[in-house]
Amino acid sequence: MTAIQHDTAAALDFLRRWSPDADWCLTAIIPDGKTETATFKPSEEEKARAWIDDRQGHKNLYFHVNATRGRRTSKPKKPDMAAFRAFHVDIDPAAGEDFEEERQRIAAMLSDNLPKGIPAPSVVIDSGGGFQAFWLLADPLPIDKPSEAAPEPWADGEAYNRGLELAFRADSCHNCDRLMRLPGTVNLPNKKKASKGRVPTVARLLSWEGTRYPLEDFDRLKVTAKPAPSATSATPTASGKAAAVLDLGDGTPMGTEELREWAETNGKTLKDATLARIATGADPLDPTKYPSRSEALWAVVCDLVRADVDDGVIFRVITGPNEIAASVRDKSDPKRYALDQIAKARALIESQPTWDRVNKEGEPQPSYWNTRTALQLMGVECRHDKFRDRNLIGAHELQEFSGDFSDHAERILRDEIIRRFGFDPGDVNVNKAVLSLCTENRFDSLIDHIQALPSWDGTPRLDTWLTRYLGTEENAYTREAGAAWLMAAIVRAFEEGAKFDQMLVLMGAQGVGKSTALRILAGDEFFSDAPFLHARDTREVLEVTAGVWILECAELDGIGKRDVNTLRATITRQVDTGRPAYARSPVTRPRRFILGGTTNEDRFLLDPAGNRRFWPVEVTRVDLEGLAAARSQLFAEALARYRAGTHSLLLGPEASALAKDAQDRRRVVDEGFIESLEGLREGIQTWKGQWIIKTSAIYDRLGIPTKDRNGAMPRKVKEAMTALGWKPGGPIRIDGEVCRIYVWEGEGEPGSLTAADGGGGCPF
Repeated sequence: MTAIQHDTAAALDFLRRWSPDADWCLTAIIPDGKTETATFKPSEEEKARAWIDDRQGHKNLYFHVNATRGRRTSKPKKPDMAAFRAFHVDIDPAAGEDFEEERQRIAAMLSDNLPKGIPAPSVVIDSGGGFQAFWLLADPLPIDKPSEAAPEPWADGEAYNRGLELAFRADSCHNCDRLMRLPGTVNLPNKKKASKGRVPTVARLLSWEGTRYPLEDFDRLKVTAKPAPSATSATPTASGKAAAVLDLGDGTPMGTEELREWAETNGKTLKDATLARIATGADPLDPTKYPSRSEALWAVVCDLVRADVDDGVIFRVITGPNEIAASVRDKSDPKRYALDQIAKARALIESQPTWDRVNKEGEPQPSYWNTRTALQLMGVECRHDKFRDRNLIGAHELQEFSGDFSDHAERILRDEIIRRFGFDPGDVNVNKAVLSLCTENRFDSLIDHIQALPSWDGTPRLDTWLTRYLGTEENAYTREAGAAWLMAAIVRAFEEGAKFDQMLVLMGAQGVGKSTALRILAGDEFFSDAPFLHARDTREVLEVTAGVWILECAELDGIGKRDVNTLRATITRQVDTGRPAYARSPVTRPRRFILGGTTNEDRFLLDPAGNRRFWPVEVTRVDLEGLAAARSQLFAEALARYRAGTHSLLLGPEASALAKDAQDRRRVVDEGFIESLEGLREGIQTWKGQWIIKTSAIYDRLGIPTKDRNGAMPRKVKEAMTALGWKPGGPIRIDGEVCRIYVWEGEGEPGSLTAADGGGGCPF
């Protein structure tokens, strides 16, 4: 038999992503045998590689989900745990069902068919048997050391895990010291599983979304997480988990007609659809609605619990002659499996919200709170994106209306509440309830995006990206400016309104790819090229910049001095204040975006006083494919620098000098002066080995009288002469006269020469 191929590289890649900065606690277990544990720092990757390789294929390898207290050399227990990194579930195929069909059902439940109100998992591992899902936390949940006052300080965190267990009907594994299968390692079945046909398989990382959730996203789960009922030694699932003990009544089977009679006698109302599911084992309107028999069974049990049917009656229904009971009858211990389903369904339903106002029949009446409750029972996900300042809705049964909360979505939700619960909430209650739920479920899409980046692979790119991907000259200026600009994007993501007074300006031919490069860096969802410079008022500024991380200013071509002054002031602003449309009060929004300019012109800076706000770089080519491939690592490196505190948003002395030179070369000059001075020959002479020309000769050439040689005129002349290769100098004395001069620094000869110091010809 060919040995199964493990993948230690995949295991290490997972560990780097799971815990880039903290210890890796690993445990190896011989099937049906002893355990051994080792702890490695991320810097000890080679030691970890050797340890894993030595045990691949003959020991099961696991990682510990949560952070431990220090290095562990034996399997940690609950008091050894320091913090919850993530919440988790472990879902095994149900016993008695087709193994592969069950795996497909579980995989779908963790992706497209998530339970209502549960966010998408950050990470999913295929263990080779079942699936393990994780929800990473934006901030670890600390676990204090046990004390007399708090003997189980991990209880709060475990309550969230129990809530997930209930929602997914998962295995009981909510303990904080849980270990899970390490991707890339071999899952070796024990003797019992091997005897049933299980063979070694390699655990693999099924998905890594990387989303990190704030704790409040799981508050509702914590409410549902009640201690599990007492259990027996039965084995209702393939993993061998125990079932609960409930009152069975007389335990005799019950058909649908007997159930209907019982309901009428006891004043209970059963839906016709529920009775149809019991009789046929499928949904009467959509026979394909439930992917497996166990899913249909779960729907029936939940319906009966909601209808306040006694546990003993439910047991008789799902173990009786009805078609819905087929999956129960196929279990090795039908009784225990049925009891377990009833216990889990009751725990889930009893935890759900209740109506605050009802009529004499117990039906909900219109109210704000009942509208909130209806939305929660419908599983409508209401969230507020802080970065975009948008309220979002979504739910599996309302996917086509997911997205921004709009008037249309409001009408759809109102109609759906009327259809499902029989009361009209009104537009006002729907609006207030959605906004309230959104406020309770806040997230930051930009922070989530950054924290979902892969870990930096250690290859430096940040200092050279302008040269490597945009073809700029490589020097201290382009290295530091390119790095600082991307660092500013990371800093402003985490530190709203952080001071950053510069705009990187990409100069190059039309069509070279300057704008596309900025879009790639930002990502489509965080990029904008809206006319920011020409915003009419502060309200429009707020609208243009909402949800933007990198904003392109493509209006630099042909802007006037007034626009440049406006832009310069705009660049330095750290907050924007204005009254958004339809808002009652002004808002102050700290800036979280950076500015990137693009221009086809060689010269675009009009006012020398503010040129230092602009970092112009000349783009000669753009490697769009390479930039797109490197984009995640560029920001991952910037994030690593930010976390390490080694970043800077300022230029050093050498880079600053080069920046000033670049800025001076981009100053707009008077084209009329250029044309008049290009053919300048008369008055050029040599002085101390240099070609010079008197400033007065230049004014004479331009026909500017002495009375007009003041104000802005000297600056305009200087800009024109600098553009032609001359540098201002002096004052010096020539032939007894003190005068100001320009010194030639251009290439070649400026023209016919006369030697002021008696030496003719080229002085060099």
